[in-house]
Amino acid sequence: MTSATPEDRAEGLVHLFLDVRLEDANEPPGLRGAIVDRLVGQVDGIGKRFGDQIDHLRSPSARRIPNAYLVDEEVVENELQAGAAGIRTARALEGVLSDPRRFEHNLAQRLAPNARWALRGEASRVPRPSTRARTLDWSLTPIPWIEDDAQWPPADAVALTDVRQLTGADGEPVRVSEEPYKGWVQIGMFELQATLATRYPDIAARQILIATGLEACDGPPPANSMPLSRTTPDLWAVCYDDLAPNLDGERARIALSSTRGPLAALIDYEGQPGAPAHDRGVGLPRFTLVPRIEVIALLGLHPETPALRHALVDHNGAAAVGRQWRGFLIHDGSYSPLEPSIHGADLLLRPDLYDILVNTIGEERIAVGVTVSHSENAPPPSAPEGHD
Repeated sequence: MTSATPEDRAEGLVHLFLDVRLEDANEPPGLRGAIVDRLVGQVDGIGKRFGDQIDHLRSPSARRIPNAYLVDEEVVENELQAGAAGIRTARALEGVLSDPRRFEHNLAQRLAPNARWALRGEASRVPRPSTRARTLDWSLTPIPWIEDDAQWPPADAVALTDVRQLTGADGEPVRVSEEPYKGWVQIGMFELQATLATRYPDIAARQILIATGLEACDGPPPANSMPLSRTTPDLWAVCYDDLAPNLDGERARIALSSTRGPLAALIDYEGQPGAPAHDRGVGLPRFTLVPRIEVIALLGLHPETPALRHALVDHNGAAAVGRQWRGFLIHDGSYSPLEPSIHGADLLLRPDLYDILVNTIGEERIAVGVTVSHSENAPPPSAPEGHD
């Protein structure tokens, strides 16, 4: 078996990090080849620096790629931007002229560094808030089961395993207790608490997932469903009527007054321009929430300009805000860097806008949905003696 040539390795790096973005930009002629050519002479240096970074950031026995912006991604990104900077000039030399501003804008939208959503998430990060349904107060103490003598799974988590909707006092909308949003309504919350598996001693990886969300419903929600739907992240950065030209306030009112479903959605970044990998590089938040598009249209909300964080505004200022948090660092028993065991997000709505939403949907049709689950996975088998 022959070893990969420098050209093969350079093409592999471009495929790994740039394939989707180059395809989204309709493969600008010559750009892929130019990047490969610029990388060929650097692959040996990239490989050495990559190995040095890995050795520095994790123990020899670790298997996970460190959550870091590593040299392979850095150099490939630099060469993309250097090559793309000359595209319009190269086209002009070939006699192809275009509106420079429109051309540069369209190309930059597709080839811009893939950190936009990560930066918006980081700008929306806050210390872990205490706001949540009071039946979840037990979850405010993070991962207590990490202690040797602690109960697993926690009794309170077990008690909520088959509960899908909160009722009575527990079913009242959750009001925010932290400034500067005190009194706002939390229309969705999602949190993952997880520990890592370890060897010597053998300790299983454990996790608890908690999700709550306001829902429009006329009866019990479907079994095995979530109180949050799924959508793309665009609503935090693009006006709703650009995404759904036929949707206006009146159509949104009709839809919300009669249809069922969650009022908040978990964001799915899969295939989105400007979305790096979750587990390395600049990194994405594990979870992000956004209002349902009909809620945004009903209330006439739009992104801040520029869209630097998860926030929607109206003529009175901030109207809907998405918060992110992570923390409570733990390790897997090795010398690898500590990792957060808590990842969470919630979605807040200004009180006056919540009143409009209630009047549209009907107070009797709004309920607080909940999902709580727990799981456990044993540590992977140890490597045979004498093997890495």
